[in-house]
Amino acid sequence: MLSNSVQAFNDKVAASPTLRTKLRSITTPLNFLALAKSEGLDFTGEDFQILVQQAYQQWIEKLEPKMSGFFSQIHGKKELDNRLKVCQSSHDVIELAQECGVNLSENDLQRAAMVAEAIPGFSFEKLWFRGLGLIS
Repeated sequence: MLSNSVQAFNDKVAASPTLRTKLRSITTPLNFLALAKSEGLDFTGEDFQILVQQAYQQWIEKLEPKMSGFFSQIHGKKELDNRLKVCQSSHDVIELAQECGVNLSENDLQRAAMVAEAIPGFSFEKLWFRGLGLIS
């Protein structure tokens, strides 16, 4: 169940093109929390966790099976998850995928990035894909 703060934020995002534009410029979780506060919402740590988990679930469910399997495999193992987080390029991700027995292409990653970008609100996935240069 969503907290009142998370639901209020989701409602504001759905209703405000300006807020959606501001969200696309977020580069860190702290920037996101500052934006939420400027919108009159004070998230608890639990609220923030719910929000990012909700965004992750929406994203993973919309991915193609190969991609959702790869990211689920990676997130299920702390060492691999840590390695994924520090990837600096698509090439780094493709190499990590190959080590995991998954054949990914630049196009696969671009499609996963576009799915992340289409999820409303904040997500770590969007920040990560921006860091790779796959979404702006």
